[in-house]
Amino acid sequence: MYRRHTPPTTPPGGGRDAYAAIQAESYDEQAGTAKETTTDTGGGQDLTTIGNGDWALYRGVDFGTAGPATQFRGRVAGGAAGGVSGLVEVRLDSRTSAPVGSFAVASTGGWQSWKTVPANITGVTGKHDVYLTFTSGQPADYVNLNWFDFGH
Repeated sequence: MYRRHTPPTTPPGGGRDAYAAIQAESYDEQAGTAKETTTDTGGGQDLTTIGNGDWALYRGVDFGTAGPATQFRGRVAGGAAGGVSGLVEVRLDSRTSAPVGSFAVASTGGWQSWKTVPANITGVTGKHDVYLTFTSGQPADYVNLNWFDFGH
């Protein structure tokens, strides 16, 4: 007898290492972003068309128990007009929870002109769903994101 298989409604939790580069395009869910080919070192894809209110979810990021993560780095590029900038915020387990850290991004000289931006975060241990949220006072897109990671 044929039995219909019903796929799970949510993908199984990931096993992402917080201390290794997490490719931005490897999100589990997102809103408002798109993928494109990057010219950054290592090639691959980046997230693009990121503006105010957009977000991306990375399930099951493991921060371990040896000591809290206190640093966040993002590999970003921006080609928005002067005066257009915004924040890349890190939130844990809910898109509406308070950010544990963030950094500001303005133009880096072009949409494929990459730089790594560091930020401090509140100490994090254990396994969490990581939401990157993007906040700006302007409606224009302001950042591309290639990868991010965390550190002690």
